[in-house]
Amino acid sequence: MDTKINVIIIRIAVLFVRFIGWLQSGDTKKNKPKSELLKARMLTRYFTRKYLPSVTCSTATQSTVVEKETIWQFWDNPVGKATPSIVTASIESVKRFKGDFDHKILDNSTIGNYSDLPGYVFDRLKNGRISYAHFADLLRLNLLKNHGGIWMDATLYMTNFVPKYIIDRDFFVFLTGKLTHFPYSFMQNFFIRAKKGSFLCEAWHQMCVEYWKKEFRVIDYFQHQLMFKSLILNHPIAQKLFDEMPHVCEDEVLQFVDSLFMTFDASEWERIKKTSFLQKTTYKIPRSVSCQDTYFSRLSEGIL
Repeated sequence: MDTKINVIIIRIAVLFVRFIGWLQSGDTKKNKPKSELLKARMLTRYFTRKYLPSVTCSTATQSTVVEKETIWQFWDNPVGKATPSIVTASIESVKRFKGDFDHKILDNSTIGNYSDLPGYVFDRLKNGRISYAHFADLLRLNLLKNHGGIWMDATLYMTNFVPKYIIDRDFFVFLTGKLTHFPYSFMQNFFIRAKKGSFLCEAWHQMCVEYWKKEFRVIDYFQHQLMFKSLILNHPIAQKLFDEMPHVCEDEVLQFVDSLFMTFDASEWERIKKTSFLQKTTYKIPRSVSCQDTYFSRLSEGIL
């Protein structure tokens, strides 16, 4: 079935659920979470039916660790734009706390040295069918599949070394939590730990690459996460490996992002640093806020 038709069917179903909720309570906003969860279930079933068969790795092979693993990041500036200072500060924090890992920051000119993504993926990117955000979703899995290591978004600010309980795992991701009030996507992909040969990484990569082989547009912004959800819910090996993975809520990594533009408080900063080994930031500055003597300004100026 064509992607466009699938999108229409899913949207109609979601609108129908919202309409029923409105009839029952007179409040469509109240019923929006239920309709979003219905949409997530429909998409998960769609990805299971159409792309789970593309998983060809039938057994969990022994994951391997090379002598020196890599923390992978990607940042490429639009023409005429400079790297935001908060991104520079975040990348510098990774250099401080990379521990025994190598650290590589890729851009468009260096991707080809480490990635073997199919040509049709780059064709989709070039003709605007796939955004940089969704391209990066594929890139992170491809790098980890090929080399192992850790993927970190360029806006993650490290306050300590990666814990041993994560380094020792074949695979690890954070799960969605209470702070986002958003169970829709199920898990987050801004930080992924995967040893080379990880079944979960390999299978997830196969599903995502197969999607872009057959389809020409994004069906949902969080389809990358929902494909992972469909994998671990419906593949017995993936389900077992996921159950063995430490289930850590993303809330500990989101203690900081909502406070970025608040006045800096030294004691609060010390508390935040103890919450997790990294914190999520953003380079997008709201027009209505002042950046003077805030966490954002101090991070950007490199004085934290």
